[in-house]
Amino acid sequence: MSWLLRSSDVGSANRARLLRLLHISGPLTRADLAVTLGVSRATIGPIVQPLIDEGVLVEQAARSAGESGGKPAKPLWFGDRLHLGAGFLSPDECTFAAVRMDGRIDARESRPVDASDPEEVLDLVRATAASVLTGRSVLGIGVAFAGTVDSVTGTLLANYRRPWLQGLQVGEALRRAQGVPVFADHHPRVQAYGDAWFGPGKEVSPFASVVTGEVLGVGIVEDGEVLKGPRGAGGEIGHMVVDLRGEVCACGRRGCWETVATLPWLRSRAAELGLADPRRVTAARLVAAIGRSATAERLAKEYAGQIALGLANLEQILGLGTYFVHGDAAGGGEPMRRWIEDALVANSPDREPHPRIQLVTQPDEATLLGGTALALSHLFPRTPSRAGSGCAPPRAATGSGEPVGTYPDSHEGRFRTGGVRTHAPDGA
Repeated sequence: MSWLLRSSDVGSANRARLLRLLHISGPLTRADLAVTLGVSRATIGPIVQPLIDEGVLVEQAARSAGESGGKPAKPLWFGDRLHLGAGFLSPDECTFAAVRMDGRIDARESRPVDASDPEEVLDLVRATAASVLTGRSVLGIGVAFAGTVDSVTGTLLANYRRPWLQGLQVGEALRRAQGVPVFADHHPRVQAYGDAWFGPGKEVSPFASVVTGEVLGVGIVEDGEVLKGPRGAGGEIGHMVVDLRGEVCACGRRGCWETVATLPWLRSRAAELGLADPRRVTAARLVAAIGRSATAERLAKEYAGQIALGLANLEQILGLGTYFVHGDAAGGGEPMRRWIEDALVANSPDREPHPRIQLVTQPDEATLLGGTALALSHLFPRTPSRAGSGCAPPRAATGSGEPVGTYPDSHEGRFRTGGVRTHAPDGA
């Protein structure tokens, strides 16, 4: 293993940093980019021009030169021609979207997962993706799985609610159907990508992106990178044991965090406490009942405390400090945020600044935008180890040794898009 960067690695890293800056800051001129990145304008030109030539970036209308005079500068922003595919396969639903480079969703399709045969589910995945991607210039696809995943092959390893989906080769099926690189990861980590690239975490590090509701999950971001183990291992924090004598979890272990801080637990507690219509209880409904039901308020606070229990364990170990909470708990609004944060602070090390909770709405968009960011982070890698990982198309016939569509530099330093597809190949 070489510890030095090749020239192609440097070019890739520079492109990635420049594009990341645009996602964070919005349209910038070449001069703005040079100042912010701490380089000369002469350095920016060779990085930017191939991206313009390929349609990744476009020049917007010139800005006024103002009192300084001189030629008006043209801000650079993402073009509209190229798209990323983004998908989310949960036990109940398959969703895909066509997303522009700047995070705007142009098309979205959701279909229920009601098949019991793995091949039928793959047909559903292919059809849902095709419904939004056919006819578009697609650079790559990022997919979130509800369940453990092999992120190298794009295989769903296990989902405790749908055990018969074990070994489902979604990445390979999509790659063959669409002819572009496919990158897959665990749902909470993909959600974390969405927060980091397009959401409240754009300028925050480190932080945790928290999934609440039917299940619990956490994606962790440090220095702009989403952390994970080899081949996508880890991330199953919902199965961290918090009570050795607790209930048996769907995973087969006893006392997992999910058994005491998810909607199934909440609804079971609501039934125990005699609340009306317990099967429809959510954080939002409990908070809405405050003032009319002391029991509802008590249960909402208990729910918040149970969520904070696992986050406090995470804070004790990693000291992340910032937690973006999605899903059901976010529906409880400011009361729920305050109760989770108070319990988190009470059970975390006594130091400043105290950990904070921020609620995030629109979780579906966060996951789809996360799929977009997952693909972008691999197509434009900041580090050599990330380049080309995932379920890539067959290798180019040029003998370059690079997967088609991973945008390596050629020896001339040019940017190329070998993997762009405008239709699903027949018979692939």
